[in-house]
Amino acid sequence: MARAKYTNAVLKAAPVSPWLHNKLEDIDFFVDTMTRKCGISTRGLAKLCGVYEGTLRGTLRKVDSAKKAEGGVRRNYETELYKILKDRDIFLKDVRGNSPILNGKEIRAVLHDVCFDVAHYYSGKGYAEAHATVGKMGRFGTEQFIMIQVGFIPRPESIILDDIEYLIAKETVQVNKSRQEEVQFFTNPITGECGIELQGLCYICGGVALKHVKTFLEAQQDPYVQANHPQQIVKASICAKVLEYFGYQHKPRKTLAQHWAKTLNPIVPVLHQKTNYQAPAVTDRESMLQAEIANLKQEIEHLQQLTHQTRGSGNMDWHDFLVRFLKQSLKTHPYLIEMEKLVAKRDQYLDCLIISKASIDAPNSIPFPSFPIAEAPLPDGLILEKTYNLISYKSCRESLTLWAVQELIGYYTGLRKDLRPEYAQQLPDAQLFQLYIVTTHYPQNVVEQAQSWQPTDKPGVYWLYTSGLWIQVIVTSQIALEPHNAIWNLLSDIKEKVQFGLQYVNGDFPELEQLRKYYQL
Repeated sequence: MARAKYTNAVLKAAPVSPWLHNKLEDIDFFVDTMTRKCGISTRGLAKLCGVYEGTLRGTLRKVDSAKKAEGGVRRNYETELYKILKDRDIFLKDVRGNSPILNGKEIRAVLHDVCFDVAHYYSGKGYAEAHATVGKMGRFGTEQFIMIQVGFIPRPESIILDDIEYLIAKETVQVNKSRQEEVQFFTNPITGECGIELQGLCYICGGVALKHVKTFLEAQQDPYVQANHPQQIVKASICAKVLEYFGYQHKPRKTLAQHWAKTLNPIVPVLHQKTNYQAPAVTDRESMLQAEIANLKQEIEHLQQLTHQTRGSGNMDWHDFLVRFLKQSLKTHPYLIEMEKLVAKRDQYLDCLIISKASIDAPNSIPFPSFPIAEAPLPDGLILEKTYNLISYKSCRESLTLWAVQELIGYYTGLRKDLRPEYAQQLPDAQLFQLYIVTTHYPQNVVEQAQSWQPTDKPGVYWLYTSGLWIQVIVTSQIALEPHNAIWNLLSDIKEKVQFGLQYVNGDFPELEQLRKYYQL
């Protein structure tokens, strides 16, 4: 009797979906976390534009069908919107060419750049909903607008090459039907010079052999961002030539190279966008220096007035309050809190520095107090996941200005240099640091001037992006009334919130009595 053959069942984990999805007001937003491309469902886009879904869907399908057929539609079907979208990719797809799946059904999501053009078109036709949508998209950029709705806020990554910090973006691309690879894009945040890592350039050329690309580069003058560095980054302008050559001139012509030549055109702005680079304002150097001197004088006068008001007149010192309350709130957590930390050889003092013992990168030489790790939640916005947490504070007597933000970044730079071991060439990893600003009042002027200002899911907690850094901003007057937020409630300058906070702060120290007298509680 023949024996039956049995094989062990192989259990394979289901592949992780690259899609992030969120539904707000019956509008579906999608983000591909691998490529960071994003879009809005056709139905949702129609609602945002205030138009009939069938009308929009019909136009988008005609454009998509015409592109696939490499032809066009009859002239009498070429509407004004069709002409705007003609020959463009319309729908959002992952690296395998698949659309998002929702409840087991394929969803046609419209790419972010097409969404903006559609909204802009209907806004010009007088649709109020489309006009409002263009305003929202224009404030953050369409990509950021969609990512915020989904809750996906990518932070710019950076890498240091020969003491120069570069912004870096990584993207997974489909080289062929069975092969996916990672491509790295780089931008110098100071000069804006950008490029693509050599091996990744080979991938987007359709998997061309490295030696063939190198042969082409040898004929170019100064093709690399850093000529002698092992991380070979090809300059953006040269990358465009490489894609053009292997896509249209070299045989066999590579279809993928043609695709990327179009996708990265114009190449410098596209690479800047991929790496989240923000170009600094171009101004006259002397004007900048004069403005900086004027700001310094104004800041000195302001500090002198503040010193007179708070210490000379016997009023409360809000900055002392902040540190004392932080120490009280975090007394059972593994943090070392330093007040007015000296962060430079010249006298520059940071309001507060919190060093985390929980981080594996915390220096062993730091004399941490001994206490158990607490389960109590931290105040909203105070994440404290990094080793060094720099906090700048603006009390109810002060306003947060762009200069104050720049000052905090200066403190961060000084501290990072100060922590570098003697004779070491590289600075401590930027990922060890997190910057915070605690302010009583909502900083409207900063919001209007910021490169990016994004709310979080916590009231009164925001992300500010400037100079290549994400800064957590905590507006104490907007923080929710919760026991774990007592420290922010005490510093809110709102009598009812202060009264609430006093109920949840334990400890017998004179500042609490001062608060009661100050607010007549």
